Amino acid sequence: MAEDGMGRPREVTCEGVLAAFDGVERPVATARVLAEELDCGKRTVLRRLQELEERGDVERWKVGAQAVVWWPVDEG
Repeated sequence: MAEDGMGRPREVTCEGVLAAFDGVERPVATARVLAEELDCGKRTVLRRLQELEERGDVERWKVGAQAVVWWPVDEG
């Protein structure tokens, strides 16, 4: 089951995406970089990033015509 109890199992969870930031050697990451880290599709990562943004766990910045970088929010 998906995290919300409905539908098919999630390939990648929000927590998995947050953990993937640890494998990136930069303070920010694109969805493509995180998808490569997780070995999954970019769309899947974008959906989880949007959920994480709604929860207040990540922030984003549009840095180009189509480029967006994401970073986890410090809990401190």
